[in-house]
Amino acid sequence: MATVPVAAVLHGHLDVFQNAGSEQAHVAGWVFREDVRLGHVDLAIAGKPWVSDVAVHARPDVERAFEPTLGRSEHIVWSGFAVTAALPPGHGVSSTEIITVSPYAVSGTQLDKWRTYYCAYAEEAATTPQPPPELQERIGGSEDFMFVGAQLASLILTYIGKYKSPDDWAAVLDWGCGCARVIAQLRKLIPPGTLHGCDIDAGAIAWSRENLHGPTFTRIAPYPPTPYPERMFDVVYGISVMTHLAEETQFQWLKELRRITRPGAILALSVIGENLRATNMPIELAGQFEQAGFAAQIPSYSNILAQYSHEKYYQEAYHSLDYIAAHWSRYFEVLECVETKHQDIILLRRT
Repeated sequence: MATVPVAAVLHGHLDVFQNAGSEQAHVAGWVFREDVRLGHVDLAIAGKPWVSDVAVHARPDVERAFEPTLGRSEHIVWSGFAVTAALPPGHGVSSTEIITVSPYAVSGTQLDKWRTYYCAYAEEAATTPQPPPELQERIGGSEDFMFVGAQLASLILTYIGKYKSPDDWAAVLDWGCGCARVIAQLRKLIPPGTLHGCDIDAGAIAWSRENLHGPTFTRIAPYPPTPYPERMFDVVYGISVMTHLAEETQFQWLKELRRITRPGAILALSVIGENLRATNMPIELAGQFEQAGFAAQIPSYSNILAQYSHEKYYQEAYHSLDYIAAHWSRYFEVLECVETKHQDIILLRRT
């Protein structure tokens, strides 16, 4: 049986990106991978080399923040970076610039490149429309709504970008976009007209259409087909969608996603990871999961969400990597699993 390569996720954040006078900028933040200690990072802006060999320094605050979910680790604390340097010609300090951080282990091995940007949360919250709390709650909660959106945007830029440069994203689909938490961030970084969002939640789609101009939003039915033509998209991401669908419904959607993606398209679909499964999956599903590699239950909140689909449509679904290798590979090439300790990201390629 084919196996799915597993990689630990890169965590990171830009704390500061600001003018420092004389056409210079100051940038500071943190990045780590929990299984390896970093020695230094290189920085690029809009794909152009900027600063090399920036030594990492200790960030005890980062270690404390992640201790509840990842435990204590010397690798996490050595995550900080900061530098002031002249900007490449033609570039300035902006929230629309993609900053690429290339981390190196102390051994000198280069890890995956982390692509991110500077998000001025307070300013953005004060100057741009924000979804009402009830819409935010329907996709995971209003607490840290914008921060989570920015983190997910960086995750998508990083891991889809590993296989297809953001410069080559001609048509992007946020499958299950809700009230556009991620699209609101991505539209700063890639042409808004390339972005498409779809969801079964009519209220979320209506709000997004009214308040976020540039991307295209489409209300879809709970089951395929969608109105999209064949081979339309070269990038698709679906965050917390496969985690809520029955097995046969998942197969229907995988078939539809194959129909609407181009050969070479890269997809990122999240599944409940091993750590979260260990704490959340009911014990009565253990036998089924052990035997089949897949199990699902009807959660208590399913009926609350039935107005957008039907009773028992929303489920909590659990996948093993062996199951994904065996079943999802009928539709896509399974590239790797990025392990986040929460919802893992399965990266796929349309052949």
